[in-house]
Amino acid sequence: MRGRVRLAAHKLCANRSLAEQALAFIRAQSGVSRARINYNCASIVVTFDPAMEPTLRLLIGRLRLMTFDDLRLLLAMAPAEAPVHPAPELLAEEQQRKRIPLGLPTLSVGLAMTGNPTMLALNVPLMLWNAYPIALRAWRVLRRERRLNIDFLDTLAVGASLTHHNQVAGALVVWLIKLGDWIRDLTAAGSKRAIGELLEFENKRAWVLRDDEIVSVLARELEVEDRVIVYPGEMIPVDGEILEGFALIDQKTITGEGLPVNRGVGEAAFAATVLREGQLTIRATRVGADTTAGQIVRLIDSAPVGDTRMQNHAEKLADKLVMPTLGLASATAALTFDANRFLSLVIVDYGTGIRVAAPTAVLSSMTRAARSGIIIKSGRHMERLAEVDTIVFDKTGTLTEGSPAVSDVLPYQKHIDGRRLLGLAAAAESRLRHPVADALRDRAHEIGVVTPLCDEPVYHLGRGVEGQVDGHYLHVGNERFFRESGIDFRLAAGDRADLEEQGYSCLYVATDGKLAGLIPYADQIRPESREVIARLRASGVKNAIMLTGDNGVVARAVSQRLGLTGHFADMLPADKAEAIQALQREGKVVAMVGDGINDSPALSFADVGVARKYGAEVTQESADVVLMEDSLWKLVEAVEISRGAMGLIKQNYGVVIGMNTVALALALPGGLISPSVTALISNGSAILASINGLRPLIRIR
Repeated sequence: MRGRVRLAAHKLCANRSLAEQALAFIRAQSGVSRARINYNCASIVVTFDPAMEPTLRLLIGRLRLMTFDDLRLLLAMAPAEAPVHPAPELLAEEQQRKRIPLGLPTLSVGLAMTGNPTMLALNVPLMLWNAYPIALRAWRVLRRERRLNIDFLDTLAVGASLTHHNQVAGALVVWLIKLGDWIRDLTAAGSKRAIGELLEFENKRAWVLRDDEIVSVLARELEVEDRVIVYPGEMIPVDGEILEGFALIDQKTITGEGLPVNRGVGEAAFAATVLREGQLTIRATRVGADTTAGQIVRLIDSAPVGDTRMQNHAEKLADKLVMPTLGLASATAALTFDANRFLSLVIVDYGTGIRVAAPTAVLSSMTRAARSGIIIKSGRHMERLAEVDTIVFDKTGTLTEGSPAVSDVLPYQKHIDGRRLLGLAAAAESRLRHPVADALRDRAHEIGVVTPLCDEPVYHLGRGVEGQVDGHYLHVGNERFFRESGIDFRLAAGDRADLEEQGYSCLYVATDGKLAGLIPYADQIRPESREVIARLRASGVKNAIMLTGDNGVVARAVSQRLGLTGHFADMLPADKAEAIQALQREGKVVAMVGDGINDSPALSFADVGVARKYGAEVTQESADVVLMEDSLWKLVEAVEISRGAMGLIKQNYGVVIGMNTVALALALPGGLISPSVTALISNGSAILASINGLRPLIRIR
């Protein structure tokens, strides 16, 4: 875009040290106002002066031609990152922020209320200094966009109050505006602080087993494969697998779970969570910024809050009211010769409240979502998620576990029961590394079936396996394999048809050339899937649809079991994207939930793409929302938080519009309220909206 470019830098971002050096080098270039690395998308985003675009293009072209060694040499010779010098017109505003935000405005209100001529004279330059940033904002909008905005009315109100010797009204206007800005800044700071707390573990010391000794090191110095020991009350410093011990862990910072959970050997542990009881030895699989906590922080840092369409429409409406308000105030003053009435009318300010109502609510809601294990990448995506009426799910790995499981064994020979048949089949496939073979072995182990040895198994790719097992010659495979082997399988035809109708696939088993049984298996449906879909439907999501590459029979069976409103079968990745677009052409607002690489096109085309943290990395890049916990209940929570945020914005708009309309109605007749009271009502609406917008943030503390 004009003044902004995103540079793909996949190889560079894989080398963090070099990437940070390159970022510092780019920031130091003339004309570059801002640059940041989005490691999640492996890209560098540069904001620059459009007049410097030709120079920047030459620089980018030069960097592209360099090898890593050339780049290291260039960065080693380059000066340290140059300090960023803001534009002159921003300096006064920045200096004001560095001071106590309400100190000078409060002093100005105090001087105005004394009524002493000397104090009032001293207050004039102070009022002008306090109002200078507001006037600058108005001037920038007028110069760049050739229009008047709310800041112009505020500046006019301060000027009119000075002209008509009503310093109390002007000082109150500035004080209330500064208070609203301060609350908004506190919200942003609180959100950053809440997210930053996730990285607190990096500053703590950890116990690690090295050379058979337990030593204390800084958490940031830990490495993958380290054996980390965590004691009661300590914060876990790594993501990893529990090797020893059993403990009660408080995971709410990562997963949002309200109560501590029990974790033992073989289960996962997350950095930034707290061990309440017990002791653990954890093998580190991810450390530092690569942990789940670090990735949450990185995603939030690289995701702008963004404007919502609701906010854009409201701000445009507020700005459109500037000229009518100014015209009404001027006409009233001309007819009544009442300066106080003119001042009261221009003080009425719909825009300040609207300007803080949406960002405060969105930022605090995004922070609440992040602390619950949900990353919503911008305010616009949050708004679209709140509007979704159709949710499309990928089947494998999203609605299902993504791996098959044996559900039953149907024997057809009297001398071989189900347990025996399962053991024989598992033995035949004992050396095969395939999901169905794994499912056979897992089921046999689960019910305690002894698996005998298989002599000289012969594998037939895509068909099955045959071999000698415990005195029997076994064939295990699909219908095609049995047909080619000349084995009659008609006895299983009825069972096969019924099982397929229920969504199961079947494995045939024969002993000594005769059909011995049928073993149905299927991808297991996630235990929460049906309840999640029912909850979404109850909350107003009209359509819940499944996309799958499976055949129509399996897709229909799964769809019926889950209570879906529709399904599409035999889908390729491109077909999934086309299905999303077809739904959109029908006027539906579509969210797509997936976790595989083949879901990426559909996620990109959807109004809102939702990916799970443990899916393919490319799906997280394509998605607008990332669920950091392996549970579909987080999708329900994401929708509820988004709708809550939009409801909060509407409440704030109601407060702002209602209070300002009351102020306008009271100010118009004249004599009912003074300009000072008008300022309190009008600008007070912005403060109330800001405080109301903080509610999601307060709720998570």
